[in-house]
Amino acid sequence: MVTIPKLSELRAGIQADLEASYGDQIPAFGKNFLRVVSTVWAGKLWVQYKVLGFLQKNSAPDTADPESKGGSLERWGRIKMNRNPFTAIAGQYTVSITGTIGAVINAKTTFKSSDDSVSPGKMFIIDQAFTLLSSPDEITLRAIEPGVDSRLDNGDQVTSTIPIANVDKTGTVTGELVEPKAAEDTEEYRLKTLESFRTEPQGGAVSDYRIWSLDAQGVKQVYPFLAYGQENVIDVYVEAIIADSTDGKGTPSASLLSDVEDVINFDPDTIQELNERGRRPMNVIVNVLPVIPRNVAIVITGYVNLTPAIQTTIASALTEFINEIRPFVDGIDVLSERNDRLDLNRIISKIYEAVPGSVFTSVSMTVNASPVSSYIFENGDIPYLNSVTYV
Repeated sequence: MVTIPKLSELRAGIQADLEASYGDQIPAFGKNFLRVVSTVWAGKLWVQYKVLGFLQKNSAPDTADPESKGGSLERWGRIKMNRNPFTAIAGQYTVSITGTIGAVINAKTTFKSSDDSVSPGKMFIIDQAFTLLSSPDEITLRAIEPGVDSRLDNGDQVTSTIPIANVDKTGTVTGELVEPKAAEDTEEYRLKTLESFRTEPQGGAVSDYRIWSLDAQGVKQVYPFLAYGQENVIDVYVEAIIADSTDGKGTPSASLLSDVEDVINFDPDTIQELNERGRRPMNVIVNVLPVIPRNVAIVITGYVNLTPAIQTTIASALTEFINEIRPFVDGIDVLSERNDRLDLNRIISKIYEAVPGSVFTSVSMTVNASPVSSYIFENGDIPYLNSVTYV
């Protein structure tokens, strides 16, 4: 990649060329036409370097900027994955509400979630007018703000923002009709684009299940394995984006597992003919399963001169390190990049990297409460740093 020189470096180079051409030195002080010319030419040349650098940066998906910044990232994604980044999806909920039978709730009436709900102070709207046929009856509300920040759970209460004749102002959420989902951020989209380029379709090999699964919104990664001791059976373990997970650790919802199964069976591109959308080989049975987060607890003994700032730095470094450890899928992942083992030596190394000069007696860890010195995460197991304790 072209290195963009500094403006001062360009100006100095142009001045040197002019001095060599005229056989004289340009004065460093006072008014001098050639020094001004050097500065102007340097500015023009610097702009050309910037344009060249931008074009070069956007010539590959690993460095491309999003289209909102004038880049080409989404173009790469559309070429390989046939889609733009997923947009946020607004949740829709059934809400039990009481009132006089025959009372009407007008379309576009808004409700606000209570302060003790899972997403307090969020706005919801009824899209169509509703007439109560019983009391209580159930209406459908849609979140005005798309995404998981407006998620509601069963039992949460919402209150109408205006009085409704013969209808109680407060209702209770009884079910979720449409699961809210977060928008796909730029880096998630970039990683999936790169994954689609690196993983070639192979007519039903395990790599295809990863490519296909990335068409489901909310998927961070999938780990497909041949089921042990069974023929023509594939276990596909699904890891959700943290914002869309049920526990903040990557566990997917039942809805997301269903979406993954759908895109494994059929290409979501509805422009194609139905008989051209089939994906899964007919003789293969696919089990779509959730990943299983394994809680990792680390104990650091005898740390000298420990401060809250050091604790925060070490916890951040270990969290980032452990979040990158994932099962290795033979036939898809690059062997030289294999990163499925967590051991004490690597943990100690990360502590020294985070805080050089650290002094401590020992480090120990448990995985799901079992003491271990080394652990390989296989199949659907993924690590989750639960705690870092100092004794």
